[in-house]
Amino acid sequence: MDGIRTELRGNASWITLDNPDANALYPGLVANLLDALRAADEHPDVKAVVLTGAGDVFCGGVDAARLSQGNPAEFGAGMVELFKTLPTLGVTVIAAVNGDALMSGFSLVCASDIVIAAEGARLGTTESSLGAWPMIASVPVLHALGRRHAFQNILTGDPFDAQRAYEIGVVNEVVPADRLPAATDTWVARATRSHMLAGGRRAADRFLSLPYNEALDAALTEFTNLFTRTTP
Repeated sequence: MDGIRTELRGNASWITLDNPDANALYPGLVANLLDALRAADEHPDVKAVVLTGAGDVFCGGVDAARLSQGNPAEFGAGMVELFKTLPTLGVTVIAAVNGDALMSGFSLVCASDIVIAAEGARLGTTESSLGAWPMIASVPVLHALGRRHAFQNILTGDPFDAQRAYEIGVVNEVVPADRLPAATDTWVARATRSHMLAGGRRAADRFLSLPYNEALDAALTEFTNLFTRTTP
């Protein structure tokens, strides 16, 4: 598929962004990434999706050269669809950050459930340092980091190093680059234990979007429905 490679490893679908030299996003890549995510979600044996990058970069943002040849509004709509789709999947989404995750690449990280980063990787939006603003890319960042740390990055355009990203809760584990695949496999095994993964993940994301009391009411409904379905 144009711009990505997919591989089934056990119960995980590994999706590798592959657009030399920075694995930057462009309309065709985003469309194929959406297709690959949905196909993984529908696969009966897949319990996790692993997002990673080819070479030593995770994702450097948007491919400006290709974007200038197309319709920016259509590309923006595709990005919005991507970030709306990720929380609706019934599989665990894991980012194996093999190198720098910048601009929209950082947004992909923030939209993932589990993040393992290679030592030395930089993670963050950089648009402000170039005099721009990460309009769409900022939304997953704001939701994942909260105002204080998100604004530190968005306003300055200075990315976090992997260790600092771990300290503020963006990254779950930092490992040497040569240990990243094995560490990711371990997280896949740990994060796909539940037999109720699909419904539970979707419910959890919905709970996060609700005020506290409403989330508890919604959880009660899910809890009751669960026992109704499992009781003869």
